[in-house]
Amino acid sequence: MRHIILLAFLLINPVAQAEEVEWKSFFDGTKTIHLKFTNVIDDRYTVNVLWMPDDGLVPRLVGPAVINFVKDRESSFSVSAGAFHLPLDVLNKLGLIKYEDSSSHDGHTIKVDLTKVYPVDYASLSEVSLLNNSHHYDSSRGSTSPFFFEDIDYDGKDELILVNASAGQKRYDSYTVYRSNYKDDDSYSLASDNSFNVLDQRTTFNKENRTIDVFLSGGACGSTNEKFKLVSGKYKSIEFTEWNPTQGACAKTVYGMQEGKRVLKSITESYWDSEKSEYIELGTKYY
Repeated sequence: MRHIILLAFLLINPVAQAEEVEWKSFFDGTKTIHLKFTNVIDDRYTVNVLWMPDDGLVPRLVGPAVINFVKDRESSFSVSAGAFHLPLDVLNKLGLIKYEDSSSHDGHTIKVDLTKVYPVDYASLSEVSLLNNSHHYDSSRGSTSPFFFEDIDYDGKDELILVNASAGQKRYDSYTVYRSNYKDDDSYSLASDNSFNVLDQRTTFNKENRTIDVFLSGGACGSTNEKFKLVSGKYKSIEFTEWNPTQGACAKTVYGMQEGKRVLKSITESYWDSEKSEYIELGTKYY
């Protein structure tokens, strides 16, 4: 009797049937898509990518990938990416997704040919830069590359930098840095520098001073900022700042570095004046 009543309800309520249809994407993190990037750095490399996108993640279609760089058909090297992503407009042009009316789920259930190699013109993508800070988040910057080359330690050899989509703090992109092993850039290895392990879209580079400011957000009064400076070919921590709440105020504590250890330099207390919409300093104590 209960089944008869339910069937009758669905027959007279087609909207209810539609709402009960489970949303399901073809890209569930188990399908492997083969991409081939051409025109990489003036045809320096041909890049093959085996990618397993997941449409259930944010942003859409992020997933692990193995990226193989082939140079002159004689030498190659591979790196792994944990959060590889291509812009949606690129995926749409490739036919991997379709933009559909919001009232239809047809675009989400599209199936693709897993035996096909999908070509991507690297030169058509916008390269970001760490050194000029164009990597800072900008929703209008359009289709950006999932990897790029840049000499961020000024040794005359470009590092390979992978973009990890929304894998950093507060869903910002983070970066994985690989260093060249040889003068002819035949292969790359994961950089071990502490300063390179925390780079994301909140990081700021200063080319003139050759410094990096790594900002980690912990709220209005719970963040840190560490400054690294290039010394003898390596970035070393030279200053560390942290903000912590005190009774009725926020304390900004600045440390210098001596022999690899933090040394207290100053503490500044301030509070937020809502009427003036600014922080009012209560004073600074130097050490």
